Amino acid sequence: MAFGTLSTLDTLAATQQSIAQYGEDNAWSEVDVAMQAHNRQLDVMMGALVERSTDRQRRYGTAASKTMQVADQFGRPQAQKITAGSTLAFPLRLYEDALQWTRKFIQAPGSAQQLAAEFDAILDADRRSVIYEIKRAIFTPTNTTFLDVLVDNVTLAVKALANADGASIPLGPNGESFNGSTHTHYLYTASTSLAAADVSGLVSTVREHTNVGMIEIWINAAQETAMRGLTGFVGHIYAWQRPGGGTTTATTDQSLMVSNPNDRSIGYFGEAEVFVKPWIPSGYLAAVNVGSSQAPLVMRTRDGQGDLQLVYEDDNHPLRARAYEREFGVGVFNRVGVAALFVDAGSAGAYVAPTLTM
Repeated sequence: MAFGTLSTLDTLAATQQSIAQYGEDNAWSEVDVAMQAHNRQLDVMMGALVERSTDRQRRYGTAASKTMQVADQFGRPQAQKITAGSTLAFPLRLYEDALQWTRKFIQAPGSAQQLAAEFDAILDADRRSVIYEIKRAIFTPTNTTFLDVLVDNVTLAVKALANADGASIPLGPNGESFNGSTHTHYLYTASTSLAAADVSGLVSTVREHTNVGMIEIWINAAQETAMRGLTGFVGHIYAWQRPGGGTTTATTDQSLMVSNPNDRSIGYFGEAEVFVKPWIPSGYLAAVNVGSSQAPLVMRTRDGQGDLQLVYEDDNHPLRARAYEREFGVGVFNRVGVAALFVDAGSAGAYVAPTLTM
């Protein structure tokens, strides 16, 4: 990681246009447009997985249920109440970066290209920080505490997915109850290879908690070959048409997505659609209910948006600077909306959290 000030020594090529020639206002207008597009793209990426909210804490889950009481025409029911769920919280962190340059830098040939490259690097760093927070929320199997230093230094209880911590778990769609002391959404394979039973168990761990929504399986490209070899997997075909047999008319079918090799749907395993996702850690799978009314994760923000934004401009000749920040944190809310599977557990005999990097 390099820190410093852009100067005439940093321009990419002497034959390229300077910021002064291009127009400084034009250059920063283009930067702002790129930032807005970047924020929209991240919104789409998070989709139904992440809900944005200013909430710091919420109550979640209860294992209690009510029973309708049989009565005659003179009957009067006894009052019932359910127990309160457990409190969980969401972190809030400040991620920021800045650009600093000299007046002579913007007059130098190639400075426009250099500015674009520097801002692209900020967008990439911001994208990686958002993905890092999401991965940490999903794949870390332990509850943690978070000191809310950006607000009032209150210690918050941040929960993982359901992890047998004794907290109550909502009843299933047909009244099923789950033991909060043993029920976990962090699974592992019995050997170093992936089996159909492992994937079936992963999907059912999410499915048993809901009767609405659509379950997807997200995998790393390293697990694609193993997934395709499982009994029960049906892959998309490469052609747009499936040929008919005899007098049967050829029918249009969903094709294998090849335009984006790192983020694509490759087929179905049972009722769950399988996606290769570039940010899923190698050796891990996730089953996600993407159609639930309750998003699995919450992105806590101060303003309800949490977008990357310009926070200051400073002109102090001969130096000038701009800084960008995103203030947010990601935590689990619907603790049963996602399940994670660790593949290489032959020697560990347990779920092992991945080593995450930004």
